[in-house]
Amino acid sequence: MKHAKENAKKIGVLGGAGILTAAALAAKILGALYRVPLTRVLGAHGMGLYQSVFPVYALIVTLAGGGLTAAVSKLIAENGEFTVKTGIGTALAFSVPLTLCALAVHRRIAEITGASEAALALGVLLPSVPVSAAAAVLRGYFLGSGHTGTSALGQLSEQAVKFAVGLISAFALKNVSLAASVAGCAAGVTAGEIAAAALYGLRCKSAARRVPAKSVSETVATDADGLPQPLAEVSAELVPAAASDLPSADLPPAEVVSGGAAAVREPRWHALFASPAFRLIRLAFPITLGLLVLPFCQVLDSFIVVNVWVRSGMDPQTATALYGLVTGPVAALINMPAVFTVGVCGMLLPRVSQLLKTGGDVRRAVVRAGGATLLLSVLFFAGLALFAPLGMRILCGTDTGVPLAQAALLLRSSAVSVPLVCVVQLSSSVLQGGGKAFLPVLHLCAAAAVKEALLFFLLPRFGALGFVLALDAFYFAAAVLDAVAVWRFLASRGKKSTG
Repeated sequence: MKHAKENAKKIGVLGGAGILTAAALAAKILGALYRVPLTRVLGAHGMGLYQSVFPVYALIVTLAGGGLTAAVSKLIAENGEFTVKTGIGTALAFSVPLTLCALAVHRRIAEITGASEAALALGVLLPSVPVSAAAAVLRGYFLGSGHTGTSALGQLSEQAVKFAVGLISAFALKNVSLAASVAGCAAGVTAGEIAAAALYGLRCKSAARRVPAKSVSETVATDADGLPQPLAEVSAELVPAAASDLPSADLPPAEVVSGGAAAVREPRWHALFASPAFRLIRLAFPITLGLLVLPFCQVLDSFIVVNVWVRSGMDPQTATALYGLVTGPVAALINMPAVFTVGVCGMLLPRVSQLLKTGGDVRRAVVRAGGATLLLSVLFFAGLALFAPLGMRILCGTDTGVPLAQAALLLRSSAVSVPLVCVVQLSSSVLQGGGKAFLPVLHLCAAAAVKEALLFFLLPRFGALGFVLALDAFYFAAAVLDAVAVWRFLASRGKKSTG
């Protein structure tokens, strides 16, 4: 009977990862389809205006709530009693002031990017930042409690609403002005975030009404809405029989006596640092830092790459076309395989955290998840390397401003990064779940320093290929450092279990 229960749990975990992966893939396809009619409505100049301010918005969104989903899912998986209200309150306390500050200077930000016409679009985008932070908390709650179906549904709803509202608004405002049309496109992003947050909120309230007297971990095991329940075992393994009435999420772990007895009184400062809000901030902070590394690198690259090429004698139009090719179509194809690791990483982080809490076999879970995704990434690498000309022709046509043979060479060279990106994503999830979230951040920073140093050496000598090689070096350095850290982490766990 026990063996059958364990098998059911494994199948549930794999099924949950499959649901998240399918949703991420569908969202990517919707996003790609969205760009085709949108480009026809806005034109090249309009798309340029939109892309000039969107990275700034993405950076602010990441700063406000980029690490919340992973942090909340870890807290839920550990004890199942972290409250959504606490998470949303913490998220809004930081994201609302940040949004108000950005709104106060959004016109100046647009001017600095060289696209003052896009100020209205940035002003429309920014109000969605607190909504996005709240949605990140709710998404983490559903991931940590095993409701991957709700998380996937919210992701798809966000993309669908963005597609419909953004395209309709951009088309309706086209005759007003180009700036208004771009702002209409931005309204689709805001509407998508609101739709996802609303869906998560409704599902969360629905679950609370069904099981008002039970803890989060218990609702996972008894939920009757037909959603996947891959982490339902949390209730049996992590929550003591008599502890469901204790506010253990609001107390430090050392205070809770076995069997749910009385709690020892501690100083106020100790209670503050052991509070759920502080634990959330402490967990989310390093994860957010890690998510900020790549956007900062992209901002630096936007100032460095084209300028170095032009100073080395390249025609400005050619330099811009090459940079757009590498950061646009080539990057889109390289990042597409990473979609298939999203589901595994989303389930692996809370799973590792749970296994550490219960003394389970972390190494086996990591090897099973990592082996399958690495094999898939290697197959994608081979496919991109073999069919690079076909892929570039399908995605870009013949009007790229760059010869097809050169574009195919850039894609082949970039394909090396596909397995490396997979290693970085999986390793980060394992280390974050294992309480070592600062390590991936340090590794990314070290890899970024290597890449930026290589740019000044490779760009003048190898042109666009030098940029690609520097990116490959970035992912290689990060993957090696992360893999070594994971190997040491698993080795230490093996020694503890044998000892």
